[in-house]
Amino acid sequence: MSGISSSRARATASDGAAQLDRRQFLAGAGRGAAGAVGLRVLGAAGAGGLASLLSVTPAAASEGQHRGHRADRYSGQVVADWYRTVYQAIMDEGTTPPPAARIYACLAIAAYEAVVDGAPRLRSLAGQLNGLTATPRPDRSALHWPTVASAAIAACADGVLHAASASLRQQLVGHFATHLEQERRAGVAADVLRLSVAHGQRVGTHVAAWAAGDGADTTVGRVYAPPVGPDLWRSTPPNFGPAIDPHWGASVRPMALPSPDACAPPPPPAAFSTDANSAFRAQADAVLAAFDALTDEHRSIAMFWRDNPITSGLPSGHWMLLVGQLCTERGLTLDRTVEAHAMAGIALADAFTSCWYHKYVHNLLRPVSYIREHVPGREQWLSYVNTPQFPEYTSGHSVASRAVATVLTATMGTFPYTDRVHDLRNPHLGHRSFASFDAAADEAAHSRLLGGIHYPMGIDVGKTQGDRVGQTVLQRVTTRR
Repeated sequence: MSGISSSRARATASDGAAQLDRRQFLAGAGRGAAGAVGLRVLGAAGAGGLASLLSVTPAAASEGQHRGHRADRYSGQVVADWYRTVYQAIMDEGTTPPPAARIYACLAIAAYEAVVDGAPRLRSLAGQLNGLTATPRPDRSALHWPTVASAAIAACADGVLHAASASLRQQLVGHFATHLEQERRAGVAADVLRLSVAHGQRVGTHVAAWAAGDGADTTVGRVYAPPVGPDLWRSTPPNFGPAIDPHWGASVRPMALPSPDACAPPPPPAAFSTDANSAFRAQADAVLAAFDALTDEHRSIAMFWRDNPITSGLPSGHWMLLVGQLCTERGLTLDRTVEAHAMAGIALADAFTSCWYHKYVHNLLRPVSYIREHVPGREQWLSYVNTPQFPEYTSGHSVASRAVATVLTATMGTFPYTDRVHDLRNPHLGHRSFASFDAAADEAAHSRLLGGIHYPMGIDVGKTQGDRVGQTVLQRVTTRR
């Protein structure tokens, strides 16, 4: 499904009167957050909702006030604000890891492409990302770039979240309504807002159309029968669910990688064996040793990085919220903010596509299956973190975290920071401090051993795979002129 978890039914007209028609998302219906009126953001003269919203803009706020302004004159806070809303939407929908990474990336690319004409030091991603053609250029320079970015995200969300529930779509409409109301109150002229919304919409729609051709929709509803064998993945306790996104890696076009099977890891270095003295058994024993030695600090690390569906916006959402947090704390301008989000999003999306491709190539059973079946006295053992319903090799957290850390280090630099992503929704998880993105990525990877859901080899090889994904993204995508 292009953006919504394959583990949940697609939202349709069964939502009844509350269902928003896809066309209504950008045409506007009802009221948004903070009492903002419903919006028609098409930019037409008679576009009732938007026209009425802008009609009371103070006359003193003239279009000339924004002429010639560049994206580096504005804060990037608008992007960070959007990602908090989208994170909540991903969590509410129960989206699974690869589709979630795709959503975050598409919205970031839309925002980037929408403001690239206002950022002289940035270059378009068209012709660099697979299949992305030249995005629309603005008709004139009198644009309010934060509104351009916001409209692009809203329009792109309309495309990549076309199967979303009515409540999710209402959240996004409300967020955009609130943004426009804030800018109107701040004195941005009606004609500038209208032009800015129109340009952002054109770019967001273009990026959504590009995404629609990536093969994600072809992964929905396809039958999957897991291969059977003593070393092969089977559904795991305690949830015993179906395989998650089994067709994703082989079906979805990467964003920057030359192919889904690029950056391939080697076969598992320990060959499967039930022999108590084998290298494979040593992998399982390492999982048990970590489990038996868990401290409160270890449990905190495992839970901080758990990032499960339904309870969070997933690992990619964790990293994207962190990017927004750091852009805000460091006072980055809009051009640098969209750059950081776009590069992080591309790395995360391609990391999950790469990882999922190879997960279903190797189909290696999870530690919980091996331990319960082959370690005497552990027949009822359960991992500390619930084992997710997909194969073990390689670790998704390891691949994704090292890929995005590689890209963020190149884009933002190396500096110490405190990750406060959970402060808003799950303050009981606390916050953690790191010397660098690489240090955080390594802890995220190690958390999967502490959680009991990956063998050390799945983590270690996954980190190397993630490094290769991040380096390949940097080699194939250039944001600076």
